[in-house]
Amino acid sequence: MHDFDKYIKDRAAQDSIEIPAPVKARIEQVLADLPEKSPAVCARHTRVFPRIAAAAAGFVFITLFLLPNISAAYGQALQQVPVIGDIVRVVTIRNYFYADDKHEMDIDVPKLEDAGNAAFDSINEDVKTLTDALMHRFYDDLASIGDNGHSSVYVDYETITNSDGWFTLKLRVHEAAGSSNTYYKYYHFNKRTGEIVTLGDMAANDGFYDAVQQEIEKQMLEAMEKDSDLKYWVQDSTFGNDIVSIHAEHNFYWNENGDLVIPFDKYEVAPGYMGTPEFTIEKNVIANFLLPEFADAISAS
Repeated sequence: MHDFDKYIKDRAAQDSIEIPAPVKARIEQVLADLPEKSPAVCARHTRVFPRIAAAAAGFVFITLFLLPNISAAYGQALQQVPVIGDIVRVVTIRNYFYADDKHEMDIDVPKLEDAGNAAFDSINEDVKTLTDALMHRFYDDLASIGDNGHSSVYVDYETITNSDGWFTLKLRVHEAAGSSNTYYKYYHFNKRTGEIVTLGDMAANDGFYDAVQQEIEKQMLEAMEKDSDLKYWVQDSTFGNDIVSIHAEHNFYWNENGDLVIPFDKYEVAPGYMGTPEFTIEKNVIANFLLPEFADAISAS
């Protein structure tokens, strides 16, 4: 623990970006509270253990979650610590934040760490382009709306899968300026081939899209039949018969069972009160339409 703390301090001292004083002070306090080893009896060990667990949990929270969101220097230093297994490392490299009485922006910008990896560079560049565009649009809205309205934008991310064979990063975006919208961006990386993967890359033929679309429409109709409060724009004369349109670049991810999950953005297939619906396509529905190499990769994810 002390060696690791010294390592972080040394790395932070070498960088021009300082760890904020309140956070640094909190780390020092947590470390100071860690009890020293002593030849105590078992009863004393029993009493001390909750203090050790609490202090250690606080230290882990600060080192692994809080500081990478505050200090780019700390985040970069932390990524040099060896990890076990072929795990993709993701770190928040910056946060765009603004808040006043009527406007708020909170954008976390993740980065996949692996020097010289062309696939990761492409994902990182795409994330940067998207988050920069959202940040600039927020400030444009702020200038035009001023005190006459409200606006907000929030971006965060989540690692959906980080297994031996597969990696999926989910970017969540929520914007509001008059009306609100929520949408997602998924990035998939096949660790066995070193390539970025889209939905279209896995389809053996167009039957894949038809099978997925038909299964989603079936689930929508069954859900509405069971619950009259649910509403999807499937087989709705107002929106036509092609409201559920699955294509090569459509969002997706694989769940823990190896089933395909198709998420939709807000308003994409249903009214706003339905949120961002997702539909699970069991593996047996699409097994005959998947390229064999992806069936293998997914089974290991």
